[in-house]
Amino acid sequence: MREISIVSGNRHKVDELMPLAKAHGIRLKWINYSKVEIQADGISDIARAGGILAYAALGVPLIVEDTGIFISALKGFPGPYSAQAYKTIGLEGILTLLKGRKSRKAEFRTAICYAGDEDTVVFEGVVHGTIATRIRGGRDFGYDPIFIPEGHTKAYSEMELAEKNSASHRAAAFEKFAEYLSRK
Repeated sequence: MREISIVSGNRHKVDELMPLAKAHGIRLKWINYSKVEIQADGISDIARAGGILAYAALGVPLIVEDTGIFISALKGFPGPYSAQAYKTIGLEGILTLLKGRKSRKAEFRTAICYAGDEDTVVFEGVVHGTIATRIRGGRDFGYDPIFIPEGHTKAYSEMELAEKNSASHRAAAFEKFAEYLSRK
């Protein structure tokens, strides 16, 4: 089994990726490390910079991940600033901003950066969906209680992990990474 480190301060992200990694014969080793996160308009740029800086600091092949939720009626807000929006206005604030809006379309985007001895590569995953009209119950992780992926009636928070991973932006990006790694 191949071992790759994942650099993140967020245990929820690691927990979501563990079963996906195992299914591909990859053992993820969690490094709970506060990586430097640049401010940029694109999550791929943020992930790439994080991967390069983490690799320079730690010296082991690793992945870093960045995710954003992009809401059409809010012109893509909060996008790459999703963590800050979550900390400041929270889910209630997002729902307030959408009050009275006809369109509730949104997409979750994840970028996973692999940084190793020979290369640095970014893999993206996108899932389209809608923002719920209220906060849904279940697992409380980030925007999961308000995001309903296309083709589903439940918010991510209402899904078991395996169900979420079958419709997840993070899983889509990780699948691309795992395919790349299998060719190395």
